Amino acid sequence: MDELGRLADPPMTKDAVAGRIRRLLAMADKRAEELGIPDTNADVPDDMID
Repeated sequence: MDELGRLADPPMTKDAVAGRIRRLLAMADKRAEELGIPDTNADVPDDMID
C-alpha cells in the first residue's frame, strides 16, 4: 500500500490508499448485488474473511 501511495500524484498515505480500495470494493459489491452475481468475497476462503 505504501508503494501504491508513493506512485500516486499527488502521493497518498497508506491509509488513504486502503480507504480508496475499501470504497472501490464496496461499489463493486453493490453492483454485483444489483446484477445478482457473486461479490468480491465469493472466492475468498471463510478463514481469511474478518
